[in-house]
Amino acid sequence: MNNNILELKKRREIYDYISKNSGLHMRDISRKMNIPFTTLKYHLHYLEKKGYIISKDDGKYLRYYISLEIGEREKRVLNCLRKKTTLHIILWFFIAQQCSQKDLSRYLEKHPATISFHLRNMLNAGIIKQISIESGIIYKETLPNVIERTQISSEKIYILQDSWMIYDLLIKHKENLYDKEIVNGIIEYIEMHISDGIPKKIQNREDTIESVIETFFELFFPPSFCT
Repeated sequence: MNNNILELKKRREIYDYISKNSGLHMRDISRKMNIPFTTLKYHLHYLEKKGYIISKDDGKYLRYYISLEIGEREKRVLNCLRKKTTLHIILWFFIAQQCSQKDLSRYLEKHPATISFHLRNMLNAGIIKQISIESGIIYKETLPNVIERTQISSEKIYILQDSWMIYDLLIKHKENLYDKEIVNGIIEYIEMHISDGIPKKIQNREDTIESVIETFFELFFPPSFCT
């Protein structure tokens, strides 16, 4: 087998791997495919030059996608899902439905400045949007579309902007995200209640971490399980 055929086979393997694992950066691909970094860099350059793949700089890593595989917005969302803290924030929104910076800082035990940094990136990526409270009520387009929440001073409240698109990406890439056990748990949570949209127990500022534990207990051990 000559070198040209060997290179063609290796490029096909790399292309197929990126197709199944969109958004990974070069060192991830090198490690998971067990390909030397310099060899991988050579093949990625060739595939990108020929238009088979594209790369996108997320500010820290150069991430790779199959050309025309997903839209620009999906790429931005997937870049965020690849970051552990941002992923945890997104998963928390699937539980709490609406959050302030202070909520997330408290629940995820992260410094407020860290949460603010990730929220800005999520806003820019179109993952979340700021929403207003009208007489103690948040109105949403998706279920549950009415949420009670008391406005406290000038706090900003956020919700997921397109939860179903994010959910689809979680399913597609769940095996290649951080904390995939938690990701799979959230997916099971949604699937259990899929007939009602995504009805989650709402977490208000006054709720304590015990109420969060109760939510998960009700999720994985429903009343019918205990009887």
